[in-house]
Amino acid sequence: MQTNVVLPDLHGIRVLAVLNGLELFGHERGNIEVYKVLRDMGAEVVVGVNALPYNHVKSELSALGFKTFALPFGPQWSIQWVRKKPTIAFTNIWKVAKCSWVFSRKILAFRPSHLHLGSPLAYSYLSVALGLSTVPLVYRMGDCPPMDSPFNLRIWRMAMRRASRVVSISEYVRSRALIAGLKDISVIYNLAPMNDGENTNQTHVRKTRGEVSILYVGAVAEHKGLVLLVNAFAQLALHYPELRLDIVGGSRYDTNFRTLLMQLIESSRLVERVKLHRHVDNPSSFYQAAELHVAPSVWEEPLGNVVLEAKREGTPSVVFPSGGLAEMVRHKVDGYICREKSVEALVEGLRWMLDDPDRLRNMGEAAREDSEARFGSERFACAWADVYRSVI
Repeated sequence: MQTNVVLPDLHGIRVLAVLNGLELFGHERGNIEVYKVLRDMGAEVVVGVNALPYNHVKSELSALGFKTFALPFGPQWSIQWVRKKPTIAFTNIWKVAKCSWVFSRKILAFRPSHLHLGSPLAYSYLSVALGLSTVPLVYRMGDCPPMDSPFNLRIWRMAMRRASRVVSISEYVRSRALIAGLKDISVIYNLAPMNDGENTNQTHVRKTRGEVSILYVGAVAEHKGLVLLVNAFAQLALHYPELRLDIVGGSRYDTNFRTLLMQLIESSRLVERVKLHRHVDNPSSFYQAAELHVAPSVWEEPLGNVVLEAKREGTPSVVFPSGGLAEMVRHKVDGYICREKSVEALVEGLRWMLDDPDRLRNMGEAAREDSEARFGSERFACAWADVYRSVI
């Protein structure tokens, strides 16, 4: 962390954290930024990770110099899965016992001052160990309560009762937690991931003279609104011959949808103007090369790290009114919030941004200024230091 501000001193604080995901999605990146800032302020952080192979999260943590240990997590709890395969219930119960045993031994060996969790699923597999331990638990809520699953909602409520402090990543997530019955919850917006691990690959973007680039970064999935985006771009392409679209992102799970998206691009005759890139560890050069960033999620995003990344690079965003996305954008100041989640509204927003190049550049500067003012590193560090010192 580069800063001229004297940050709080957290020497003596020992954090035993858990991150059960395998891929580096927003939840995982957001928690890793918390670990990094705690370590920067002097805390010692050790992270429990999923024991399954091909763990990108473990690789990233190792590249950043964090000590990790393996936890044998099981799959998501699902009544449908149990009905299809009843033995999975016994397998999961065994996983709970095994995970809790490993975690309890780590608590005894590491002697943490705090535990750090952010997933009801992780809590469920560690519930026995957490029930036996009195170490304060800080719960970072990166997703809304699982209201669509009574069983998983019950697990979430158990986790909330065990937590000493609960921190939401957005006002939207906080509002959902209040509806679910939680009374005491604070908000700390994410810090845009810095992508400074040893495994980072910097991709360089080439643009021809006169090109105007729209950028999407994130999961290649239907709920991210990519079909709407390609259809909107097809309309814009008729009026802006210099316009191009870069779609950056990918995982092992997106093969089927990526194929459908490529077929849509081909059928729309946009192959020369829409480029699908795979996952990029460090997308900074894409943000820097783009005139405009777009986040057209049709599901309710808890927050959206990509908007924070775009702001840091001085790239304004057009977003759908989905969850916490709108909290990061000042409408027509450093970005544009569409009136609804539709192709027509997206075309409207993108055209408003593109039709005035001077205004677009000014909005980029406003985005960069807002990045430091509302979402800067000192704000993030001090807020998390207050959380940890409040339950020491």
